[in-house]
Amino acid sequence: MSLFSHYRRYVLTSLCLLFSMSSFAQSVITLHANGNSAAVTLHYAEPVRLAQVVSDSLKQRTVATVPYWLGSSLSTTTEPKTKQALITQLTQLSQQHRDDAAVSESFANTAQWLQQHILYQRLPVNIDIDKVRLNKADNPLLNGDYQLQLANRPTSVTVIGAIEKPQTLNWQPRMAAKEYLAQVTPLAIAANSEVTVIQPDGVVQQHPIAYWNNNHNDIAPGAIIYLGYQSLFNNYSDLNHAISSMLINRTL
Repeated sequence: MSLFSHYRRYVLTSLCLLFSMSSFAQSVITLHANGNSAAVTLHYAEPVRLAQVVSDSLKQRTVATVPYWLGSSLSTTTEPKTKQALITQLTQLSQQHRDDAAVSESFANTAQWLQQHILYQRLPVNIDIDKVRLNKADNPLLNGDYQLQLANRPTSVTVIGAIEKPQTLNWQPRMAAKEYLAQVTPLAIAANSEVTVIQPDGVVQQHPIAYWNNNHNDIAPGAIIYLGYQSLFNNYSDLNHAISSMLINRTL
């Protein structure tokens, strides 16, 4: 092969690479600066650090209060891959338990809640502006399309799972999971020794609720309390894990 042919191949390869980089190396951030209000779109011509995006986002915020960093989040623009499979499983369980209306409705209502409230894949990153500025590990380079939510501090918690339908309860300081559960009616197949709490930052915790293991754990505003399904005749451990893992993706 001639030198010219080598050079031509080199130029074409370089141009293809340049085109690929220029078309890929941009970020579009759909921003909800005031909680669930109308979105603003931030465009970046090249990959950008999270700290820069959060800093730019704060300038778009029109409310006087500081964002609720614990509940603020960064997500992809696509829903979790396993979401629809989980909803299908819950729908099938609802049909299989038609002889028990409360259990059937619980599975159906859980599926409906997930369909309505789990919209995107939440990423495990901290949004607090002070932390992302100070720690390089918390300040990733963003390349692509994302959803950024600067949350307002909520005044409620959500209880979901082995109750007839998900419920929103008023948040109270120092109130434990067992006290929140006293405000709902668990099913006969509800777990009775511990619940899974998904804190607003996506951290998953197990909180004891039985008299023999009772131990106080704080629950933050905006948390989800997941009461698992438990039965002598069905092993729901995989289902409970799948649901609690999916709930991590909820954004405020």
